Amino acid sequence: MEKKAIILDDWQKDIIEEDGNVLLCTGRQVGKTMTLSHKAGKYMIEHPNTNIIVVSLTEDQAQLIIIMILDFLERTDKGKIHKGKKKPTKSTITLTNGSKVIARPVGNTGDSVRGFTGDILIVDEASRMPELMWIAAKPTLLTTGGKIWMCSTPHGKTGYFYECFINKNNRFKVFHISSEEVIKNRPVSEGWTKERKEASIKILEEEKEDMSELRYSQEYLGLFIDDLRRYFSDELINRVCTLERPNTIKKDQVYSLGVDIARMGDDDSTFEILRRMENNQLIHVESVVTRKTLTTQTERQILNLDKLYDFQHIYLDAGSGSLGVGIFDHLLDNEQTKRKVVAINNRARPLDRFKSKSRLLKEDLYDNLLMLMEKNQIRLLDDDNIRASLRSIQYEFTKDESNQVKIFGNFSHIVEGLIRAAWIVKEKNLNVWLSSIRI
Repeated sequence: MEKKAIILDDWQKDIIEEDGNVLLCTGRQVGKTMTLSHKAGKYMIEHPNTNIIVVSLTEDQAQLIIIMILDFLERTDKGKIHKGKKKPTKSTITLTNGSKVIARPVGNTGDSVRGFTGDILIVDEASRMPELMWIAAKPTLLTTGGKIWMCSTPHGKTGYFYECFINKNNRFKVFHISSEEVIKNRPVSEGWTKERKEASIKILEEEKEDMSELRYSQEYLGLFIDDLRRYFSDELINRVCTLERPNTIKKDQVYSLGVDIARMGDDDSTFEILRRMENNQLIHVESVVTRKTLTTQTERQILNLDKLYDFQHIYLDAGSGSLGVGIFDHLLDNEQTKRKVVAINNRARPLDRFKSKSRLLKEDLYDNLLMLMEKNQIRLLDDDNIRASLRSIQYEFTKDESNQVKIFGNFSHIVEGLIRAAWIVKEKNLNVWLSSIRI
């Protein structure tokens, strides 16, 4: 069965045909990664013996780009894809004309690309890349006179991506595309039906109502905003994310589990496990991410992990309308977990059997994790996904009289689990065995 042809927008065609260094700054979900993937596949076919290096923050992102390039090649010139010992893998594609693409997760330092030589360097989510990555990756082009193609949504007016966007030295051909213009201007086709287009426009309208003007401007208009700031600095992340995963589970220790359950439309649920030491310091021992799982599977995962770690507390988001409510109720009815499970969310909740209340807000949870990190009272796993999740978190102050802090991130699921697991340091102040929550 033949795959349906992908119809590109005019701006995507312009980028694919552009020669030289390319910077693509966009809003969310416009097809920026796919555009550079098609550009890479086309370049490999037309330029034999080309080496393309693709860098992403995480292994999953790197593998996704390889999948997109392979999909383009299969649609365009399948016979050029090497078979046998040189057949495609999760990280490499080799063509019969000698061209090759390799995708690498760069993590914190970019050391995984040192030693490579490339004709093209493709950088995905470039605004979130640490400075050390650029130092390690750019020299891969030195002896080839190679080109950089990068794409990203903005992430504040800092870093190499922003410096290249303002383009003082005219090094890059800069493309700036908003989600609004893509959604509204993309012609109706078999793959982009009128119904789908209208539904997407409606989602944008709802997002504009739900989000602050600043956040909407960054996420969907692709604008660089001064008033949106990083919550966790690179320096702090580097100081805290130093641990290797332990080979064994130490019994008779105090463990807590923080669960972030995937919302509708999201793929990832996360299970973050911390061990509390005698000095009250927290040690991160495991981070488990599951994809596209049913609530029954999430519940089973919690029960299985509890059998391994015998948690003192299991914290999960069970706010009104969330997927966690049903799981919370089931865990309360289960003899194994009923005295461990705690619903912890952003609303008022009872603190004791007399139903007295206190505000437990999202910023309280985040402030607690930040305080633990700053005071060296928590150490986290040295893991690319954890670092990327921490880097993604931003905050802004509301413009009303309350001057509250709003915290958000587009890769926040791991941190959302961590802020809950880390709440165990507060448990001495709470009567945490709850049979209900107040919303």
